[in-house]
Amino acid sequence: MTRGRWWVVLAIGLGCVAVAAAASWSLGRQRALESLSFVDVSAGDAAQAMQDDHFFSDYGGKILVVHGPVASVHATGSGYTVSMGTGTSFGLTCTITSPAGVGQPATGPVITMVAPGGTAQREPSSVDLPDCRIMNDH
Repeated sequence: MTRGRWWVVLAIGLGCVAVAAAASWSLGRQRALESLSFVDVSAGDAAQAMQDDHFFSDYGGKILVVHGPVASVHATGSGYTVSMGTGTSFGLTCTITSPAGVGQPATGPVITMVAPGGTAQREPSSVDLPDCRIMNDH
């Protein structure tokens, strides 16, 4: 094969790889967004589901939109840990690790937090959602 043909074959091969990569990324992104589901849940219902051992089957693959009253707020080195009132003996905490532009939530009012259900951690007397974002506070 001559030097000129070698570069043509290489360019065509790289072009095919680039087209295949772009198509795979696009199809994968579309598939991921199609399977994304949100579920609205109270802090009490989420805590009760963890206490009754069906949290992950109910909420594990979903994005949780959790609402409930703020029971307490503790500042950490990188954000806040918010304990939400559940009305049960089992608690629910949300850890906010990226509070840029977000003030510390006030104790008392109902707030709405968003968190992936699959990252929840069971603690002895609570469920911890380690990657929460405040959706609103009112």
